[in-house]
Amino acid sequence: MSAVDNKKFANMLLSHIELYVQDITLMESFYTQSLGFVVTDRGQGENAMVFLSRSPKEHHQIVLNPRQSHRLIESPIDHISFRVESISDLRGFNSLLTASPGISVQAVSHGSAWSVYFRDPEGNRFEIFTDTPWYVNQPCKFAINLDESDGQLLQSTKAKIKDMAGFSDVEKWQASHRNRLMK
Repeated sequence: MSAVDNKKFANMLLSHIELYVQDITLMESFYTQSLGFVVTDRGQGENAMVFLSRSPKEHHQIVLNPRQSHRLIESPIDHISFRVESISDLRGFNSLLTASPGISVQAVSHGSAWSVYFRDPEGNRFEIFTDTPWYVNQPCKFAINLDESDGQLLQSTKAKIKDMAGFSDVEKWQASHRNRLMK
C-alpha cells in the first residue's frame, strides 16, 4: 500500500451520528432523561426525526430517525458525519470523491450546513459538511451547486431558507440553545 499525501486533505472533526430507531418515544426519553441531551429540533408528524445535543456549539450530536417498517435496514446507522472548516475544504473533498471510481456524491444544503453525502466501497454512508452562517428548523434538505462561487452559494442558500421556520443567524440560535442547556 502506498503512502498518502495528507497535505491535500483538510482537517475533519467527527460531528454527529444518525441512528435508525424502532421506538422514537423510548429512545428520545432515554437520551434526554438518562444522558441529559436536549431536543433541539424535530420533524413534523407522529414518527418524526428528533435532533439532540449536549453541546452549546452543536445543533445536533445524535439524530434519531424512526425506522420505516417497509425498508430492510441492515445497520442501525444512517450516516456518520464529519465537519470541515470552510466551503473550500468541502469543495476539496467533493473533488476528490467525485474523482474516485464508483463513488457517487450528493451535494446538498440543510440550511444550516452545506454537505456532501457518499458511500464508501462497502456501502457505509458518510457526510462531510461545513456550517452556513444561519440556522433553520430541521429537517431541511435541498440540492446545491458547489461550482458556484462562495458569494453565489451564500446568496442562493439564504434566498431558499430566509422564509423557513426558525430562520436566524447562527449566533442567535446558539445563544438560545446555550440557555436551554443551562436549565
